Amino acid sequence: MLALCWFYCIPFAKFLYFASAPILIVFALFMLKRGVSLARAGLRKWALALIFISLIKICAFDVRALGDDLLCTVNEQLSEVGCNRRVFQALQVFALIFLVASSFVLFQVNRMFANVKTSTQLKPDDVQLGFWSKLVLMSVCVMVVWQCAPWVGYLTVGKVPDIFMKVPWQWFAIGNLLLLLYGFWRAESCNWNYEVKHKQRMAHLNQTWTQRDTLWMCVFIYLVALALSYVAHDVLTHGGTRPMVN
Repeated sequence: MLALCWFYCIPFAKFLYFASAPILIVFALFMLKRGVSLARAGLRKWALALIFISLIKICAFDVRALGDDLLCTVNEQLSEVGCNRRVFQALQVFALIFLVASSFVLFQVNRMFANVKTSTQLKPDDVQLGFWSKLVLMSVCVMVVWQCAPWVGYLTVGKVPDIFMKVPWQWFAIGNLLLLLYGFWRAESCNWNYEVKHKQRMAHLNQTWTQRDTLWMCVFIYLVALALSYVAHDVLTHGGTRPMVN
């Protein structure tokens, strides 16, 4: 168990460290979208603050760590030149310039939405949320089928078809992630807060199962399929070094 945790948990923890800032930026963008849709100035300010904090982490810490790892550790293993400190310093300067430019952009975004005082009253049909939720569900199901097909082939006929190795599962994972984010972005355009005086206008809130519930169900299926795909890829390819194809 400890060996399995070391093999999977340590790389995953390192991935989470570097991915935490981009994930926080995506979360803050959804906060900003909701703050604009609901005309909530405080939510918009918190969203911009989270984006700024994430940019500081990326430019001050992540760039330094990744630059030292790629330009020094990896470069020393692949080249006789070794660690290139000039490129490393130039990368840090570029990160500082990017942070200053991003701060100016965030200031302009804050000014752009400062005068938003009225919330939107859009229904799911107005943003075609039903279409996108069904598309996401179908795409996630395709990913699950693509993950299960090699095991079915290996257990029935004793071999893994070559097509399942030529088209990596990572493509489906990235595509489904983008579709999920876009589906939730569409959902944020709708008003999901129940108000008695708008009961007729917001009739979609009286439904037992909404399109947003379908999106959340797809998130659960996607996470389970993503974890199983990662493990299955290592098993079928012997750690990704020797594909078992026939």
